[in-house]
Amino acid sequence: MPSCIYGEAEKLLVAKLNDQFINAFDACQGKNYCCPACGEHLVLKQGQSKIAHFAHQVNSGCVLREGESYEHLLGKQQIFEWARKKGWQAELEVYIPQLEQRADVLLRIGGQRIVIEFQCSPLSLTALQKRTFGYQSIGIKCYWFLGSPYKRKLNQRQTQKFVQIVNRQYTIIFWDIKAKIFRLVKLAIKEKPLSLKGVTRDYRILHRLSLLQEINPCVKKFTGGLPVICHQKIWGIQVTNHPEIYWRCLVVKRLNEIPLFTSFSLNSWLYLLKEVGLTEWVKFPCLPSSRIINDYLKVFTKQLLKSGIIMMDGQTIILIRHPSYHRSLMNQYQEIQRLIQ
Repeated sequence: MPSCIYGEAEKLLVAKLNDQFINAFDACQGKNYCCPACGEHLVLKQGQSKIAHFAHQVNSGCVLREGESYEHLLGKQQIFEWARKKGWQAELEVYIPQLEQRADVLLRIGGQRIVIEFQCSPLSLTALQKRTFGYQSIGIKCYWFLGSPYKRKLNQRQTQKFVQIVNRQYTIIFWDIKAKIFRLVKLAIKEKPLSLKGVTRDYRILHRLSLLQEINPCVKKFTGGLPVICHQKIWGIQVTNHPEIYWRCLVVKRLNEIPLFTSFSLNSWLYLLKEVGLTEWVKFPCLPSSRIINDYLKVFTKQLLKSGIIMMDGQTIILIRHPSYHRSLMNQYQEIQRLIQ
């Protein structure tokens, strides 16, 4: 039996009593409750100003190490009750020995096991990957519901960590403890409108990174303009660990090295785009990274089609024109202005 490392901050909503699981909301004082994970004695804490919960005694420890906030405790209970109202078989705070971790809510729907994790506190990418991959390794699907701290500070990094697929759409899931419902923030990978402001920003990024001469040896100190395709961005979810303009410039450089009318299968084309310049792609712990990266590359491929750089014959992609650099930034800005209008 594992020894405990909890401390007084640890709070649980479920305990064992005579080999039965008891919800803290249904428990009463004076019983010998114990931890489902380590078997140590638990103290029932109830009051008008706090959520009913069980706690380990001071200086005890357990394989479950997280202290929990009021929002986390209340949210887990609400999600559990919401799932039961849906008619699903639901269990609260289920300890999984193979993983030495506790699932917030475990559902059984049509023979499939599904875990809902309600996350309110900061969680490292490593810990998120470990928990998510752990569930997957034993055949459990995992959804991450986020609390209000994440809603207030939702940025690109948090989006990359917690984006999931719900009804075939990239989605961030929040649980609202006031309304007792989940809310979905849907994300899409789509083309971003071309703008002169965006082009100027791209050159500032390249100048700051000292990359321009590496990308286009023929251009020195901005005496010429990059191909327009370099500035036709994609928004929704950032998929590379470096600026998109850098990756696009590397792709343009690679395409100019390939003989015209070279053909590619769709898979070999996507592989070419993924491997160009040894690009650092973002890892998405809550979904298959290859899926979201392929979706991004397919939108980019459509941009190349519209630009007349490639053509498609069924599932075959053919390079029919090399991306061309402009003689000057003024010529480039004039072309972009024409395209915008």
